[in-house]
Amino acid sequence: MQQKAKDYDVKTCAVSDLSETDRTRCLLLIAEGGAVDERTAGRNFPRAGMIAVAREAGEVVGVGAIKPTRADYAAGIAKKAKFAFDSRTPELGYAVVDPAHRGNRLSSAMAKALSQGRGVNAACRRRVTGSWPKANSRTPMPSSA
Repeated sequence: MQQKAKDYDVKTCAVSDLSETDRTRCLLLIAEGGAVDERTAGRNFPRAGMIAVAREAGEVVGVGAIKPTRADYAAGIAKKAKFAFDSRTPELGYAVVDPAHRGNRLSSAMAKALSQGRGVNAACRRRVTGSWPKANSRTPMPSSA
């Protein structure tokens, strides 16, 4: 899946498809984003089910991921939010853009690319795009937990 946002290139792939340099750049962006520390990012980012990478002139300037499902974590979030959802719902995470490239709709382009990626189920698509797949799609509707 490839999306263009101005002169940016946004593609989905597996973490293992990245060069060591690009993996390091993604981890640096994630850590600088402040949602998780470098150690946590280093441990969890390689386990992402799918990632979207935004590039300008070949350089990584943004990254987002479909994180692995964690039923216990999801149950805790549901409890805190007082809103039940399927604990197998994949989570969009690590969405970060280099400060010099913000304002170019890269987060939206990465979320869209991830939501349209292979293997992304209806529940994840709902969370990312705000809409369910078309009624005639073969993607099952999520069950409520």
